[in-house]
Amino acid sequence: MLKPSIIIVPGAWHRPKHYEKLIRGLNQFGFESVAVDLPSLDSSPPLSSWETDAQEVRRVIMTHLDHGKGVIMIAHSFGGVAMSEAVKGLGRKSRQDQGLQGAVVRLVYMAAVAIPIGQSYMDQMKLKTPAEEEVERRRKEMEGNSRGMLPQEDGSLVLDKDLVKDILFHGCDSEDVQQAVDLLGSFPPGAMYVPVTYSACLDFPSTYIKCKNDRAFSVLTQERMIAQMGGVFDVEECEEGHSPFLSNHYFVVDCIRRAVGEIPIII
Repeated sequence: MLKPSIIIVPGAWHRPKHYEKLIRGLNQFGFESVAVDLPSLDSSPPLSSWETDAQEVRRVIMTHLDHGKGVIMIAHSFGGVAMSEAVKGLGRKSRQDQGLQGAVVRLVYMAAVAIPIGQSYMDQMKLKTPAEEEVERRRKEMEGNSRGMLPQEDGSLVLDKDLVKDILFHGCDSEDVQQAVDLLGSFPPGAMYVPVTYSACLDFPSTYIKCKNDRAFSVLTQERMIAQMGGVFDVEECEEGHSPFLSNHYFVVDCIRRAVGEIPIII
């Protein structure tokens, strides 16, 4: 049986090289895997929306569908927006109704945003409960006097690299952390304020990888996003931080293998 291709949509500030360890792990089990080079990364002047990213993700998807292959999507962090927008109309039924082979068969949200239609990323990041407010208070204490996101002359944002070692790459090997930090680029802030037009997880089989020690998207925020979609997710839990593709890529590979029935589902 022909295995589906795996297409990874990076998070904000991230580039394909961040996901090389995961790609190698997937390749070992026969999954053709690729990460998308998103146009928003290092764009100058910075792009005003996620739309160009979604177009590029869809272009990469089509190179696989046009060969009749199935595709599993993995989105990390803010990449959930571009992934969701890119797959519209590419599910099995839509493709079959058009007499076309190849389809997107599953979405995997890896500590990624899952946003209702009409809301933006910034809408989702608004604190909704006292528990979320307490988590945010502790995170700000960790940041101390750091400015977190640093505005550039062209209007883009870069991250305080000393701070993100503990926020984005908590739990990762120290050598991996340094390389990952060095690879981070700039990101256009406008994309975070543009409402989404599609919530793909409502139409596609979807998995959510919940990272219980995530310091960027707290587990409370992840659980809220899972719950607001009304039970559509198969949830995989791990003890990782925001970057399980780096701290424990074996777990992410196993999530994909469970999704395609290669190994048993954990009950």
